[in-house]
This record gives sequence, structure tokens and C-alpha cells, in this order.
Amino acid sequence: MPLIKITKAGLATIAFLVAVLWGCYFTERNLLRHAAMDTYKAMRVIRGLKLYRDFQPVSQPAPPKTPKELRPVVG
Repeated sequence: MPLIKITKAGLATIAFLVAVLWGCYFTERNLLRHAAMDTYKAMRVIRGLKLYRDFQPVSQPAPPKTPKELRPVVG
């Protein structure tokens, strides 16, 4: 004589919760795989930007000012 009996509703609930748990497990694995792939892509882009950046030429410096153009220091 069993002390505790599992009903059909209880078994159905357990089966449903196990299915939800496995669904969460596979969803998490999928998300982690996509996150790792996105990280690798971003690192590849950053590495490419560092290697192939264009160097912009620097503008010419302004010529030095003559003494006439300098303002006197008030002090």
C-alpha cells in the first residue's frame, strides 16, 4: 500500500517543467554561442581597424609672428 501516489496531473506537471528546463538549457547554449561569435567578430573588426587605419597628413604650421604683430604684455 503506497503512502504517496502521484496523480496524472502531477506527472503532466513534472513532464511540462522538465520540458521547460531543457528548453531553457538549449536557449542559453544558443545565446552563449551567438555572444561568442559576436565577440570574435568585434575583435576581428577592431584588429582590422588598428592595422589598416589611414594616416592623415598634418597641416603646415603657421609661420612665426614678427615683432610688429605681437601685442605688448600689459602688467
